Amino acid sequence: MESSFEALCAEIRALLLARRQRLAEEIGRHPRPITACDVHFNRLLEERALVSAELDRFDGFVAASALLAPEIKEKLRSAAENVVCP
Repeated sequence: MESSFEALCAEIRALLLARRQRLAEEIGRHPRPITACDVHFNRLLEERALVSAELDRFDGFVAASALLAPEIKEKLRSAAENVVCP
């Protein structure tokens, strides 16, 4: 059974991955922008970069955590393999 800390880590990571996936889908559906003129498209790209950076920081936190067992760390890391993000 997962501890509340492990469950919280899994939930945070899942939320970040889901947001990144939604951004990727929205970017994929967006009409081709006019270079440097499409504010909405540029904002989507910036937000995707921020979410990806946040995921990297979170993964670093998980890797360094003394409270999470190695198998839980691996389970959290492998969750990203099920998400496709261009």
